[in-house]
This record gives sequence, C-alpha cells and structure tokens, in this order.
Amino acid sequence: MDGVLTNFHERFAELYGPEALGFRDKKNFTVYWPDFIQNKQFEKLDWFPGGQELLKYLRGKNIEIEILSSSGGQKHHDEVTEQKKVWLKKQGLTYKPNIVTGRKHKAEYATPETILIDDTEDVVDSFNKAGGIGILHKDVNITLSRLESLLNI
Repeated sequence: MDGVLTNFHERFAELYGPEALGFRDKKNFTVYWPDFIQNKQFEKLDWFPGGQELLKYLRGKNIEIEILSSSGGQKHHDEVTEQKKVWLKKQGLTYKPNIVTGRKHKAEYATPETILIDDTEDVVDSFNKAGGIGILHKDVNITLSRLESLLNI
C-alpha cells in the first residue's frame, strides 16, 4: 500500500518534518513511529500519485487483486493492520488485505503467477528471488507499461 496506493512519506514528513524520514537512521524514524500509529495516521493517508490510475488499470484486467502490505513489526501489527483496513474501506476498496509483520515476509507470497508492485528495491528483489514477479514502483507510467507487457504475454 505505502508508496504505491498511499502516500506514507508525505504524511510522515508533514507531521514530523522531512528529517524524520531518515529511514537509514532508524533512531530518528522510530522516535515518531509510536505517535504516528497512536494517532491512527494510516487511516488518514492521501492517495499516492498515480495510485487510483493504477487500480483503474488493474480493474480493467481479468485478474485477482489483493493488497500486500507491511505493518512495520510485531509490536504494533494489530493496530497498523486495522488502520490499513479502515483506509481501504474508506476508499471503497474490498480487495483482500494481506498485512505482514515485516517487509521480508512479502516474499512468502511469491508464485510464478503472482505480481507484486512495491516501492522498495530489496522487497522486489526478494520477491523475484522467491519465484514471483516483482515490479519496482517509482512512476505510475513505467509501472503501467511493465504491467501491460506482463499481462499481454
């Protein structure tokens, strides 16, 4: 969801400042993480640019769509899972949500017929190594082009 459908980075930076997004500096990021969750920010995220366009394209194909997202860890898993489900419901999205405790678990969903669209390179690499088809999402037009190639083979 985050970085494909929802704009997590924008909301986090808006609340805590751009320096709080120091994902490479986990200490800086984790200071604000509990507050973000306690204030149910996952329910309030804006759409990621191109997210609605991507879903519109996928709806036009005869494929099963599910959501695969990470809760960011076991400690807040239940709260984050519920918030992400609320966001989906608010958007009228009824796709099956698969919320895992960490991004490393996304590879467990890999099959030769499964396509994962994700904004994190190591997640896509792990998914591909596990036998799935991962698309690194940075720009909706590039992702749509890649999907068009894959789905029309």
